Amino acid sequence: MLVLLIGAPTARALSNQGANITGGLYSCDITTHPDDCTRVDFDNDVDVLVENKENQWMGVTVQSQGPGGKIVTCAHRYQRLLFPNTPQEARDITGRCYMLSQDLSIDSQSDEDGGNWKFCDGRTRGHERFGACQQGLAATFTKDYHYVIFGAPGAYNWKGDLMEKKKPWENPGSVGGQFSSGIYELEAGL
Repeated sequence: MLVLLIGAPTARALSNQGANITGGLYSCDITTHPDDCTRVDFDNDVDVLVENKENQWMGVTVQSQGPGGKIVTCAHRYQRLLFPNTPQEARDITGRCYMLSQDLSIDSQSDEDGGNWKFCDGRTRGHERFGACQQGLAATFTKDYHYVIFGAPGAYNWKGDLMEKKKPWENPGSVGGQFSSGIYELEAGL
């Protein structure tokens, strides 16, 4: 059965996200029934000492590899916190993306599934570098599905950054040695 994936960046938060509005992803069966959409349950936790998900806009980007493939969805307004609840508190709008399996779950045995797609996190802070990165305002798979590409328009004082990562999960034994080095980064202005 075909499904339609819908990003809803201003959807109400899930119960454990510690926010009111976070955005989300919906899966809709393609039928004539108006109530055939369900919220995909992921990103349903928060560590208030390091992150803020209020108005993160999850679902601002949704891309699929098609039947049998992966899905990527992003929240470009996701914030990392430094020194929370102190006079020195700082918030970096780094953005974050999730990779989901074809059944819209996160496979715990998979290195690529989950929310660890945040290439701006842990890099040089401030708007001159990655502090306003906003990774995930755009994301896509290459036509051959060997790479996932993330745009980050706020990096480098709003000049932008582009990250391209190899996907090792696609039958790595059949693609040869050219992909054995894992991931790499390509940076360019957007």
